[in-house]
Amino acid sequence: MLKNWKMLCACAVVLGSLGGAALAEGRGKRFDENGDGRLDDAELAKMRAARAARRAKREAAALAKYDANRNGVLDPAERKAMRADRREERFKRLDTDGDGKLSKEELAAGAKRRRGGSGGRP
Repeated sequence: MLKNWKMLCACAVVLGSLGGAALAEGRGKRFDENGDGRLDDAELAKMRAARAARRAKREAAALAKYDANRNGVLDPAERKAMRADRREERFKRLDTDGDGKLSKEELAAGAKRRRGGSGGRP
């Protein structure tokens, strides 16, 4: 997801120099305040600020949950616990029938959601 955002922002910067960033399908439309289908500099700045705020919120939540020694940094053991939890969450999300196994259909549906198909997260 982060890689996609970086690419979107890079494209937005390049396109922005051409008179505003054209909006990708479904991306950034909520920041297009003037409804012209492009993001001007102010709209891009708001989009970047919103993205940074979401990232800071996720990072704070991760620290609150996994920073066992409360030193403000996730050490290797804490990161390992976080990765294990995330793997388990992903598995549960994919295992739609709850049988503890992933079928070809469940994997295909998960791949479709990840690519932006129906039922995926935003």
